[in-house]
Amino acid sequence: MLSVKNIYKSFNRLSILKGISFSQNKGEIIALMGKNGTGKSTLLRIIARIMKADSGTVTFNEKDLLSANSKYRNNMFYVGHEPGLYSFFSPIENLKFLLKTRDLSSKENSIEDKLDRYGLIDFIDKPIAVFSKGMLQKLKLVQIELVNPDLLLFDEPYSSLDEDGVVLVDQLIADIKMQNKSAILVLHDEYKAKKYGDFIFKLASGKISKKNAT
Repeated sequence: MLSVKNIYKSFNRLSILKGISFSQNKGEIIALMGKNGTGKSTLLRIIARIMKADSGTVTFNEKDLLSANSKYRNNMFYVGHEPGLYSFFSPIENLKFLLKTRDLSSKENSIEDKLDRYGLIDFIDKPIAVFSKGMLQKLKLVQIELVNPDLLLFDEPYSSLDEDGVVLVDQLIADIKMQNKSAILVLHDEYKAKKYGDFIFKLASGKISKKNAT
């Protein structure tokens, strides 16, 4: 399903990724781990074509993800440290816009139910500029549920969440596994990585290593 081959990336002549290669099959969850600054976020952004690699290839369902054709990325969804939404829009305005850009406007009727599930319904008409980090993190979970991608790229899903939010992420990952969908999750918790990942990939010194999570 996903094939990453010989990805190199440098910043100011400092090499961050040195020939990263791996593959992922349908239904697999990869826990991506490593110390701060090892290139985990950079790798996810390159796969999502938000950042350009110096060289290498990324294919998804045999389509070149690094090409200019955005349709090749329709069935994948990247969620980074920032919510990727308009701060002066309300949650419902942002989510309607998101669904429209992905030709998923038929799911608009589900927005209020999802916001309620994640404890955001009371803020449905408030600009997300007033949201706490935890609330923004929960809004990311709403986006994921609405889009329901075949491949999810999620950078630090547990960041800034309270206990209830952690449970919601656990449920989301369990749902992904149950639906036989795939994900690459940047995690710092070895327990979570072993619990939810099929494989653990560790980045260090620009290289990647793989081991079974169990």
